[in-house]
Amino acid sequence: MCVASFDFGLLSTGDRELYTQQAVVFIEDAIQYRSINHRVDASSLRMYRWYYSRICQWGLGLTIVVVLLLAFVERPSSLSVSSDPRHRSPSWEPPCGFTESIEMVCLLIFCLDLAVKSYLIGWEEFRKNKWLIGYSVIISVSVIDWVLSVSMVCDEKLRVRRLLRPFFLLQNSSLMKKTLKCIKRTLPEIARYLTPLYRQACLGSTASLLLTLFNINHKCGKWELHFRNLPNSLTSLLVLLTTANNPDVMIPAYSLNRGYSIFFVAFSVIGTYCLMNLLTAIIYNQFRGYLLMSVQTSIIRRRLGIRAAFQVLSCLGPGEATEAVNQNFLLVYCNSFLLYCSCQEVQHYADVGYMDCEQFRKIFDELDKDRIKEHPPLPQYSSPVLQRLQVIFSHYYLTVLGNAVALANVICICTVLVLNSEKSTTERDNYVLEIINLCFILYYLLEMSVKIFAFSWRGYLSYRNNIFDGFLTILLVSVGDDSIGQHADCLPLPAHHPRYQGGQQAAVK
Repeated sequence: MCVASFDFGLLSTGDRELYTQQAVVFIEDAIQYRSINHRVDASSLRMYRWYYSRICQWGLGLTIVVVLLLAFVERPSSLSVSSDPRHRSPSWEPPCGFTESIEMVCLLIFCLDLAVKSYLIGWEEFRKNKWLIGYSVIISVSVIDWVLSVSMVCDEKLRVRRLLRPFFLLQNSSLMKKTLKCIKRTLPEIARYLTPLYRQACLGSTASLLLTLFNINHKCGKWELHFRNLPNSLTSLLVLLTTANNPDVMIPAYSLNRGYSIFFVAFSVIGTYCLMNLLTAIIYNQFRGYLLMSVQTSIIRRRLGIRAAFQVLSCLGPGEATEAVNQNFLLVYCNSFLLYCSCQEVQHYADVGYMDCEQFRKIFDELDKDRIKEHPPLPQYSSPVLQRLQVIFSHYYLTVLGNAVALANVICICTVLVLNSEKSTTERDNYVLEIINLCFILYYLLEMSVKIFAFSWRGYLSYRNNIFDGFLTILLVSVGDDSIGQHADCLPLPAHHPRYQGGQQAAVK
C-alpha cells in the first residue's frame, strides 16, 4: 500500500520545496474545480499562483468592465441625463485617442492574459482549448480594427471590435461558458421540436386566412389588421402562442359570430397549453442533464487534484521528518479554506507521520459540507437575576414581539395618514402622531439595549437583522430629536417668558 509520508529526509531542500509547492497548487486546483493540466516546475507554479490570486483576477475583471463600458462614452455617444430628444443636452464628444488609449491598455492586458494562460497550460492543451483559440482571434481582430481606427483619425464608419467585446466576458466566466454549452446541446432538441409547433401555426394561419377571404372580410374591417395576408396571419398566430395579443385577435370575429371562438380556443389549447409547455419541459430537461454533467465534471476535477497531491507526497522513501516540513504541510490545508477540525486531523496524522489514500481523501470531504456560522458566546453574568434576564432577552420570542410592534407602528402611521388625507395642512394635528412615534422609538431603543445586554456587542453585530434594526433605530432617534426640537420651537411661550415679552415689544414698535 502506497501511503503519503511526511518524511522528506532523502530529498534535498529544493526538491522538498518543489513537492510541497506542487501539493499546494493541486489542492487549490481541487478546491476551485480547476484542471491540473498545467506546468508544474517551480517558476511556472509561482506564476500560476500569482495569476489566480485574488488581485490579478479582480484586475482582469475590472479590465473587462472598463472595455464594455467604453461603448457609453465612445463617439457617437448617446449618454445623457434625459432620453427625450427635446430636452437632451449635447452629448460629450471625447477627443480622438482618449477612449482609444484606454482600449489599447485593456487589449494589452488581454494579450498578457492570453500569453500567461498559453504558457501555463502548454501548446498541446492550447490547441485543444477552443475558447483560447477564439480569444486569440478576437484580440487580433480588435487590434487590427483599432489600428485602422487610429489611422483614420477616429472617422471610420464601422467599428467591428465593438461587436466582439462581449466575448471577453464570456471567455472569462465559467458560468457563461457552461450556459452557452448547454444552449448548444439544447438547440438540436428544440429545433426538432419546433417543427410541429411551426406546422400548427402555418395550418392555423391558413385557416384564418380562409375565414378572412370567404366569411368575414366583407363584414368586419378590423379583421384585416391581423389576417390581411399569409405572413401577417402567421405572425399574429405566433404571437398568440405567447398570449401577448389575446383576446384582441379573436374579438373582431367573435363579435360577429361566437362560433369563431372555437378556432381560437382550439389553437390556444393545442399550441399554448400543450406544445409550449412541452417545449419548456424539453428545455428544462436538457439544462438539468447538462447541470448534472457539469457537477460530475467538477467532482472529477476535484478528485484528480486531490489524487495528484497525494501522488506527489507519496512513496518518497524513508527518512527523518523535520518540524518545518510538518508545519509547511499543515499550511497546505489550513490555507486552503478547510475547517479547523480538519486541521486538527492533519495535525494528528502529522504526529503519526503518514496517512493512506483513503485517509487523505476523507480530509477533503470537509470541503463538501456546508459551513455553519458560529456566533460569539454569550457573556457570563455572576448574578442570578442578570442570568435570568439574559435568558429572557436572548429568547426568540423577543424578536417576534419586535416584529409585531413594528407592524403595529406601520398600521398606526397608515391610519393617521388616512385620517389626515382630507384635511388641509393647517388643520392637521401631528402632535398625536409624534407622541405615537416617540413611544415606538423608545421601544426600539429599549429592544436594542436589552439585546446588547444579552448578546454583547460582538454577538449583537453577528446577526444581520440586528445590524439592520440597530441602524434604523439610530436613524429614528436622530430624526426624532430633530422633529422634537422643531416642534419645541413652534410651541407657544408663557406670558412671563423673556422671549415672549421681547416679541411683544418688537411687535408694538
